[in-house]
Amino acid sequence: MASQEGHTDIVKLLLGKNPNVDQCDNNGCSPLFMASQEGHTNIVKLLFEKNPNVDQCDNNGCSPLFVASHEGHTDIVKLLLGKNPNVDQCDNNGYSPLFMASQEGHTDIVKLLLEKNPNVDQCDNNGYSPLYMASQQGHSGIVKLLLERNPNVDQCDNVFGFTPLIMSCSSNHSSIVQMLIKHKANINAQTDDGGYALYLSALNGNLEITQLLLENNADCNICMHNKQSIADTYSDHPEYTLDKERQAWFDFLLEKASSNVRDYISKTTADYGFDVVAGSSPLHIACFMGEKDTVSCLLDHNANINMTKEDGTTPLFFACEVGHEDIVHILLDKGAYTQICRLDGKSPLNIATDNGHISVVMMLTNHIQKEVKVSS
Repeated sequence: MASQEGHTDIVKLLLGKNPNVDQCDNNGCSPLFMASQEGHTNIVKLLFEKNPNVDQCDNNGCSPLFVASHEGHTDIVKLLLGKNPNVDQCDNNGYSPLFMASQEGHTDIVKLLLEKNPNVDQCDNNGYSPLYMASQQGHSGIVKLLLERNPNVDQCDNVFGFTPLIMSCSSNHSSIVQMLIKHKANINAQTDDGGYALYLSALNGNLEITQLLLENNADCNICMHNKQSIADTYSDHPEYTLDKERQAWFDFLLEKASSNVRDYISKTTADYGFDVVAGSSPLHIACFMGEKDTVSCLLDHNANINMTKEDGTTPLFFACEVGHEDIVHILLDKGAYTQICRLDGKSPLNIATDNGHISVVMMLTNHIQKEVKVSS
């Protein structure tokens, strides 16, 4: 308790009685563990005079170095590293000191740990690496440090199949995307449900990342897996279910959508959100979300304007459904098919009419009339 509470004089007095400095409480916490966790540097120094076990872990597998790295106690990490601990010692979840420092954004501690040559690719029990966590959290300085150690930049987790690049695109961390591309990350790697970097940047409407990916040869015509394929993927998944997948995409669409699109989505169900995403291309999802500049960028890089989902939906259908007049105009100018029907027999004009988008109906009607005149 004295080590935990920072009572330096009491610790000094007790150490004069030559106690067992590795004696743990019921949770397996030693005096060194508690002092390291709470940031009591002077007490750590006093304990070192009695040669404690620096690798002694608590019942959760957490070592003194682990908790000091997690909490951001740089001076204590430096002291502990001077005693040559096991820098790759993981807790019961597979979290290493480097993993925790990378996740929490403790750049100085990451630098100290890297000097001891830890395993930079050591993942936790879910397959998340230090690089993945730093990329997810937007810690660009730490990503830079880790990349200097040549980690596996395409290491994907074993829950969803996300790579650091896909995660950084999902989280809108453009500087990290740039660094990962420079280190030859697989730009077209796909997650378990078929998502990939460009798809997520298009969904987010992040023009900077979208342009960056396209300039580095991202394939703009890769589609999400179809509904049956995704259902098969999660039918026997150890941790995830199809219902969770549907809800996750529905929530993600709501989170990323502009107010008018959010209002539209909120009146639907998780099944609808899943229908939108499954089998769609980056152009499909950008049209649905109303991301005009992203739509133009994708079309400038030869996105297939008439690509159909398995139910016959093209990007134009989505723009007509939600009522994005400016995007409908762009698609029509670029040659989107207007006289095409989904498997349910409905055309873009039918969809715009059903949803009450009068200006879109007029735009389509005028365009179709011009097409008829030209063809005749």
